[in-house]
Amino acid sequence: MVIKHKAVYLLISFLFAVLTVAGCGQKPNEAEQQETAVPVQIAAVGKGSLAGTAVVTGKLEALETANVAPGGQGGKVYSVNVKVGDQVAKGQTLITLENTTLAASVRQAEQGVVQAEAALELAGIAYNQAAANYQRGKQLYESGAIPAAGSSGFETAFEIPYKQAKIDFEQIKPAALANAKAALDMAREQYDNAFIKSPINGVVTAVNVNPGELAGPGSATPVVTVVSLDRVVVKATVTEEQINKLKQGQEVPVLVGAVSTEPLKGVITNIALAADPNSKAYPIKVQLDNPEQLLKPGMFAEVQLKSNQQETLLVPREAVVKTGGADTVWVVADGKATSREVAAGSSNGEKIQITGGLEEGEQVVISGQNLLQENAQVEIKNQVK
Repeated sequence: MVIKHKAVYLLISFLFAVLTVAGCGQKPNEAEQQETAVPVQIAAVGKGSLAGTAVVTGKLEALETANVAPGGQGGKVYSVNVKVGDQVAKGQTLITLENTTLAASVRQAEQGVVQAEAALELAGIAYNQAAANYQRGKQLYESGAIPAAGSSGFETAFEIPYKQAKIDFEQIKPAALANAKAALDMAREQYDNAFIKSPINGVVTAVNVNPGELAGPGSATPVVTVVSLDRVVVKATVTEEQINKLKQGQEVPVLVGAVSTEPLKGVITNIALAADPNSKAYPIKVQLDNPEQLLKPGMFAEVQLKSNQQETLLVPREAVVKTGGADTVWVVADGKATSREVAAGSSNGEKIQITGGLEEGEQVVISGQNLLQENAQVEIKNQVK
């Protein structure tokens, strides 16, 4: 039993000696590691502000949309002259209504004007003749050749016919001619209403009638819809913090993902003076040129609004790393690097805001952090301004 205990004791002593020697052998390596400087790049903590971009969204709408409906009383459709997708010009006939009776009414009204003009001309001749007779009768009356009254007197034979001719020429016949011209204008308008025309240049997006159907008047029942696609507009809303930073005529980038991966140039054309009572946001309109008509109403658009944020401490984005869920940086001082937790804010991809944990002028590591340990010696290879 004594021999066994002595053997165990000797074994334990031997293992203790081996571990002690092994431990002593590691110390020089650790000291050597601490003395080896880690190459890093650094940058100074500075002050500045980020040029941020706020994105507001909306849908494209046509700048001009015409819901075309018949004028007057409407009528039966004689022909449909366009189809969806057609390019049309302002004044081009889209729909033709039956107009045979209307055309006859125009011709009748034109004859009425001709007759009224002829009657006025004859009234002028009669007036001139009555005026000449009046002057002769007046001379006879003043010379005593004829009496003032009686069937052959000055008043009956000369003065009354003259006054009647004057009224007929200056009042009655001109009024009749005016009425005839008004009737012609009305007939022509009713006839023109039979030809439903486009009020704008654009593209036909809807045709809602067929030949033989009745087309009623009023914008509530459009027969054709025409939109102008040369220019489109984005209707969006902005916050009260953004509204006073915008100006009418200001150019802004607009991204329409369905058309391009690069933003298009838009111009703010309208800024609301009051907030929408429901959303409490301020409506704006951004106009885009669309010469190739690639932009279509209903497409999703993002308006990019630049905004300068308040001045804060800034460091390169690479300086901030995640450590256990916290934002940390490596600070270099007296040739050594130590980690420090910081409060990070917004970033523009190059710089990031630091709202706590650093002071202006301190040096932070932006490259080589993965090789660092606490209080490690560093060798500065480059300093980024």
